Formats: sequence, structure tokens, C-alpha cells
Amino acid sequence: MRAWILLSLAMGSAAAGAEPLDVAPAGAYHHLDASGRQSLALAGGQVALVWEDSRGGAPRCYLGLKAKADTAFREYPLGRGECFDPVVAALDGERFLLAWEDEAGINAAIADATGPAGSVHLGAGSHASVAAHPAHTAEIAWNAPAGRWQRVWRAPLRVTGMRVRAGTPQAADAAPPADDQSFPALAAGEHGLLLAWEDRRHGHTVIYASRAGDGQAWSAPLRVSGNPTGKAQNDLGRGTGAMRPAVAVFGARFAAAWLDKRDFLSGYDVYAALSEGAGFARDKKAQDSFGDAIAQWHVAAAGNRRGDLVIAWDDDRDGSSDIWLTRLTPNGYGENFTFPETSGPARQTDPAIALDEAGNLHLAWIERAADESNGPTRLRYTVRSLPKQGGL
Repeated sequence: MRAWILLSLAMGSAAAGAEPLDVAPAGAYHHLDASGRQSLALAGGQVALVWEDSRGGAPRCYLGLKAKADTAFREYPLGRGECFDPVVAALDGERFLLAWEDEAGINAAIADATGPAGSVHLGAGSHASVAAHPAHTAEIAWNAPAGRWQRVWRAPLRVTGMRVRAGTPQAADAAPPADDQSFPALAAGEHGLLLAWEDRRHGHTVIYASRAGDGQAWSAPLRVSGNPTGKAQNDLGRGTGAMRPAVAVFGARFAAAWLDKRDFLSGYDVYAALSEGAGFARDKKAQDSFGDAIAQWHVAAAGNRRGDLVIAWDDDRDGSSDIWLTRLTPNGYGENFTFPETSGPARQTDPAIALDEAGNLHLAWIERAADESNGPTRLRYTVRSLPKQGGL
């Protein structure tokens, strides 16, 4: 079955396919750890990719930019001192929003095709996420200590040309936290903004979210994940876990995906929920049955204005870690698929994805040789056409 899927996708991808690019210098340890897997974005004719690597002996952040026809990324350093978890999102047809954590805390900046401009500092924190509403506001979210607990905060970003200023931070949940909130993920489209995060208010981790039509009035937090609260199997804790939400806009709807451990014996599975009215419809498993017996990791989501939605992750169902994807079809999530360059003997992990308006999938990932469990990595990028809407 897998060989047939690979062959069909390779033949159907000729229009958009090209040899994968090695984005950054070899011989380092690369990380795509952005909150919400928000490492890749498209604006106009530019592709932006952010990552962290250790080429100088300490973690530093980088921005890579290329026109879609270019065969290499132009590289720009970000941050001061040690730097972690950079994120990127499209601001408009020419510019990008950036954020990262460095020795000063959370920072935000604007970039265009010539590189990043000066940054603004937002204070202590980690795991930033950014998004821009087409008509209203740009937004940044992060988590930071609030007494005993981590708490999710958000703030508007006011952009003038290549300069950005941050508004007054507000808590994502006005009620004082009862436990940790972390790993926020933002998405924005013509119909509003979505902020999702990990939340432990029930004594185990669930996914919560808040929505805003214009970036001004945010809804009270609502629970998105259906992993049950109550004593877990074998009397282990107060419920199973859900972690690392990734969010996307597709057409006029939001999607939230995450890793979910409600199937206690198989490790984390990929679950997703789609917006419905002011809330979310019941969540569903996004991977197919071939992945049910093993754990999934590093879930990412991407959509576009015409209504395409793709979810990606990595798992080792074929004996070594590969990148797997599913596309939302009229009949639900389609059969999982991969590509020749994102599968095989080497270890392919940590996907970051974006969809352009023609339905082409932009994909970055980390690759490690099969015989080097702890060796240096490669940071890779490719573009592929999506399979047909009806599935394979």
C-alpha cells in the first residue's frame, strides 16, 4: 500500500515538485520547535522559514527567505545571545511577523524580502506565537510565569512600515490560573482570530481556545479537546493528556490539531477539531488505522483561503521515522500519505507546513541519517502538489 501511495504522489507532483533544498549549513543540530509548529510562512512570492541551530556551539535563531523560484534561502540571524523557538507568520502580501525568545525574553519584529527590521521586547516568557488579521490587528501570544503557574498572555501588535509596537498584554483567560497554561498557537483569517493552548485546570492537560472576530473582544475560554476528564486507566492521574496544539485557517473555518493520549496503550495520536458556529465540532482522530498502534509526534496544520486543510506529523509505522500527512476531504480525513523525500531509511521528523492558494504544499523538516541516532541533522525544504480532493 505504501509504495503505491508514494508512486502516485510522485507522479502527481511534477508540476510543483523539485529536488529538496538543504536550508542551513550541515554539521549542526537543527530544531523546528516553534509553538504551534509555526516555522514556515508564505507572503506574496516569498517563502519564510525560521529555525534554531547550534553551529556556533550555542543555540541561535535564524530566518531564511527565498523567492519561490530561488534555489537557496538567504539567511539572517535573529535575537541576542542564546535564542529559542522562533516563529513566523504572514503579515500581508509583502511582509512577515516574527517572534522569538532570547536572553531578553520575548521579542517581535517585521521582515520583508530584504530581511528583518528592528525588534520590540515584550518581557519575560517563552513559546511565542503570532498571527495577523487581514483587516484588523496583528497579535502575539506567549506564556510566562504568574506566581506559581505559567499563564498564557496575548497582546496586539501595531505595525507601521517596518516598525512594530506592542499593546498592553492581556491574559488569555481573565480568571486566575489554577494550574499551568502553555504552548499558545495563533491563527487569523478574514473571519477572525483563534488562540489555542495547553491547559491543566482539570489536573491533566487539555486544549482550550479563545476566539475574536476583530481582535478586540475575545471569547471566554472554551474546551476544544475531548480527551476525558476523570480517573485515567490503571488509576493513573485525573485524565489522559492532550498537548502541543497547532491551528490553521481554511476557507471560512478554523482547525485545531494536537497530540492526544486518550488511547492509553498506543501513545499519542493525532486528533483535530473544526470550528462550528462560535465553538468547535466534536474532535476526531486524523491519522488512519495504520498509525493506531504506534505514537505520533510533532503535529502541524495548514490551510488556505480556498478551503484546503492538511495535517502533518511524524511516526515510525514503517520501521523508521517518516513524515505523514492527511488531507481533509468531503468524507473526512483521507488516507495518510507521504512523499519519497520525507520517508525511507533516514529519520525524517518535525514537519512545518504551509499551503499556497494554488494548493501547493510547502514542507520543511529535519533529517538524520539512519545510523546516527544522535548525530548532526539536515534542515530540508520542498514543495509538492496535494493529492486530489477525493483522496487517493
